[in-house]
This record gives sequence, C-alpha cells and structure tokens, in this order.
Amino acid sequence: MEWTLTRLALSPVLACALGPGATLANDRGQEGVPPYASAKACSQCHSTIHGYWSESAHARSATSPAFLESLRTAMAKAADQEVVRAGCVWCHAPTALVTGDLRLKEPVTREGVTCDFCHTVSDVDLGRSDHPFHLDPGPVKRGPLEYAKSPAHETAYSPLHRASALLCASCHQYTNAHGVEVLSTYTEWKEGPYPLRGQTCQECHMPLVPGSSVAEGIDASQRRINLHRVEGGSTVSRLAAGLDLRFESVALRHPSAEVEVAVINRAVGHAAPGGLSSKSLVLGVGVDIGSGELTLRSERTYRRALRDTQGRDLVTVADLFLNATAVGEDTRLRQKETRVERFTLPLPDNWVAIVARLEYRDASGPEARVATVREVRWARR
Repeated sequence: MEWTLTRLALSPVLACALGPGATLANDRGQEGVPPYASAKACSQCHSTIHGYWSESAHARSATSPAFLESLRTAMAKAADQEVVRAGCVWCHAPTALVTGDLRLKEPVTREGVTCDFCHTVSDVDLGRSDHPFHLDPGPVKRGPLEYAKSPAHETAYSPLHRASALLCASCHQYTNAHGVEVLSTYTEWKEGPYPLRGQTCQECHMPLVPGSSVAEGIDASQRRINLHRVEGGSTVSRLAAGLDLRFESVALRHPSAEVEVAVINRAVGHAAPGGLSSKSLVLGVGVDIGSGELTLRSERTYRRALRDTQGRDLVTVADLFLNATAVGEDTRLRQKETRVERFTLPLPDNWVAIVARLEYRDASGPEARVATVREVRWARR
C-alpha cells in the first residue's frame, strides 16, 4: 500500500506544495497504523543515541521559542498564512509531510527532526520544487552500517546516511520565492575544498564516538556511533574547534598601539558563520584596564547580508525568508581563509592588556545571544 495524500487526508495547502499525483511510498504500511514511531520507541533499544539526540537542536526544532516566534511573525506578515505555515513546518517538523499535522498537535510532530523520519528517507533530490525528500515510512530503517541487523525492525544500508551531504542539504539549503538563497550552507561546502577530500557534514557535525547501536552483526571492536547531538554554530565548542584567533603583531607607540589580529577559518566546512543572516561573528579588539572588560573597543563584523526591494538590511528570520530579494555584502570567513585585521588603539596609562575577542551573535530568537568563541591577550610587559 502507498501512503497517498488522499489516504492521509493532508491539508490542501500541503497537497499543493507536494504537487499533483504525489505519493509517499510505504508498501508495507497497514491501515490505521501511524506512519512514524515516536523517538521514545527508538530509545528502548537505542538509549545512548536517543540521549544524544534529546540534547540536539533537531529534537527542539518544532518547539523552540525561536522557531515558534519566527513562525508566528512570518504568518502575521504573509498574505497566505497556510502556505507559510507549510513551508516552515516541513523542515522543522518534517513528519507533517506525511501526516498533515501542520499545527503541531501530535507528539511525534513536536519531536521535530525525529529518529523515524531521518532513518526512513530513501533519497534526496534538491531539484524538486516542492520538497527534496523521497520518503518511505515503514518498518525498514536506513542507516550507515552496512551489515547491521535488528530483531525489532528491518534494516537497510544507506550511502545517503553514511556520507552524503545531501541528507543535510535537504533543510540547510533553501531558496525563497524571490530566488534568493536564504540558506546556502550546502553550496558553500560544495564549492570549497572539502568535497574533494571526501569530508562531508556528518564528519564534523556527527563525528564517530564510542558506543553501541545495539545492531546485530557488528564486531565489538567496531562499536562506534555517530554523535546525534548534531552540534552546529549555536554550540560554541563546535565553532571554537574550527576557528582560530591570534595576534600577528603589536607595536607600542605611546599613547597608542598598532595591532594586527589574524582570524582563521581553519576547519569550518563552509563560510563562517553559517546558517541564517541573523547570525554573525564579531571581532572585538580593545584594552583591559584591570576589570576584564574591553574598553576603547573597535570591531569587525563577519556576516552575509540579505536585503529587500528597498535595499534595507534584513535581520529577522521572517523577513529573511519572506522578503529577501538580493544578497548584500558578504564579509564571512571562507574555508581555510586567514583574515588579518588592523587596529589603532589608544592606550590609557593604567592599561593591563590588549585583548582580541571573537564573539558569535545570534539574533534569530526572541532574545539576542552573544557568546565568546575565542579570546587572546597581549599582556603589558
């Protein structure tokens, strides 16, 4: 039996988004059986993986205050609210593509990017204008282990899950109705040095860690699992692992100093920062007079600007998706780039150190967030 739009009673808006005659294959499905299992069911065997996933942004993608506020704002600004709702929900709660639960009523929908959705994606086609997923909900669970077997469900080896950036690009690459790439993470990775090296999203964002998948047929010495925390730019430790900061030179010329600071995108697989234009990196260079605070501070900002028809810089998530018509200045750090910034700092008599601080700023939520990624100090001799 196939999961068809009629059988699942999807909303007319979602049916329109999927296209005429669209089907979602599930030849083993049974009438009245929900197409997706809850992550709680998966946790009964995969407790370690479930524990990591529970800490991830994926687990909160449909319930986070940032998403809910952005969804509310976008719908308030939209001429067709249901089209906007469907467009937002299919990435943040993708089981709704099959169930039609666009209002997030069901517990499995509120699980966001949940286990059973990802592990039943059979293919991805970014050329599809409706959504890129080929979906096959049912008893067959797809994953990166080639010879795994399970007593609880059928298994299938999936190169897509093992090492394909397309699985992540499904939601982390998005072009809006005006033809603007609001999310360009996949194309940035594709145009950089990492594809030729065979390094994909999973290698950095889901690295292998010790653990057991509880799958049969896996040698004990090879029992490792992908870290399902899926840490991205909002995790400072993930950013710090890919970015470096150092003083290139400090020349004291009383009553000021000529300072050169190098900011290095050492290992981020795409431009830094990635994601939405509501996120930026800010290099602050200033003087510490003993309080630990930066005084006489100068800044450089690294960000990709998106603009509307009047040329205004857009910041809110709703405006980025709905109203961006052009890409403005892009000052982000490209892969393997070293950017040397020069500053002239006045030095008060009581200065203790010159400080360079790289900060991550995220304005996509109800409250702006600032976190220090790297800091280096040049102490007074």
